[in-house]
Amino acid sequence: MKTSLKAALAALVILSATAAHADSELNYNYLEAGVGVWSPTGQTFVGPDIRLSGALTENVFLYGGGRYLKDDFKYINYHAGVGYRFIINQQTDIWTGVNYEYQEARISCSSWMGRCKADDNTVAFRGGIRHMVNADVEIGASARLITGDFDYFGMSAHARYNLNSKIALKGEVDVQDGDIGGFAGFTIFF
Repeated sequence: MKTSLKAALAALVILSATAAHADSELNYNYLEAGVGVWSPTGQTFVGPDIRLSGALTENVFLYGGGRYLKDDFKYINYHAGVGYRFIINQQTDIWTGVNYEYQEARISCSSWMGRCKADDNTVAFRGGIRHMVNADVEIGASARLITGDFDYFGMSAHARYNLNSKIALKGEVDVQDGDIGGFAGFTIFF
């Protein structure tokens, strides 16, 4: 944990030093849609992944998302919460949030049992850093701690390339309790 905090602080210093070269501002009003992938041992779950964010004030925003991933069984996850952004400068933010989290694993059982499922409703904590490298490229990293019966710790790193002021391409690498995953899609800013 200490190593992760040191790495985050080092990244913040580096990003703050390069911020003078950027000429665009971070936007917290967006909808993202794409394909999510998660590969725990013996499975490769793939499916739709949708996320959204809406600023309430300059610093407070709502966020949420949902994904429906399938392989031998289905993994369903959605969340909704409120976040706060700490503005470092025009190009760099650190943010934190708390949210409601729902997870469900659904598997087909024998014909007489129908569908079997396990689910969990809980509280989660998220946070991260976002940085505009220039007017076209944003990079960032985030972490999440999900509590409850399906508890896990996850981290991700992303890059977003702005095609224009309203549409961007986004790629993300995600690690959820040591299992690799990702996201590829687009962002629509409003």
